[in-house]
Amino acid sequence: MMIQKITVDGYERFVEVNTIDNKKLIVHYIEYSEFLNANEKTKIRNIGDKLNSEIRIDLVSISYTTNDELYFLQEIANSSSVKAVVEVKEVVDEYTILAKTSLCDEAILIEFEDEMSYQQNDRVYIEGSLEIDPV
Repeated sequence: MMIQKITVDGYERFVEVNTIDNKKLIVHYIEYSEFLNANEKTKIRNIGDKLNSEIRIDLVSISYTTNDELYFLQEIANSSSVKAVVEVKEVVDEYTILAKTSLCDEAILIEFEDEMSYQQNDRVYIEGSLEIDPV
């Protein structure tokens, strides 16, 4: 992923990136080593830098089973908020699944705020936050 824009709020970073397959995404992460006030520029990562990280969806607060096709949508400017339909590939525990998405070819981790009871191959509508842990 290549950084196109960085919005900061304390330790939080909302970063617009372009993926290898030319998708534009807004991802969120915490930069624990650098606190910034509004309009300050980070000294750690810059526009044009590459981010290496696996994408996941966290903080899923709304979800339900559906028969809809897989999709992925980010409607809010400068926000990592995401709406998607995913297909459960593996149930990791009562809060976590690995799921197929229209975002990428690999299954990604999805973490729910509340216990869930989805099963393998279920199609699930979710609302959460697109997250990364850059290295």
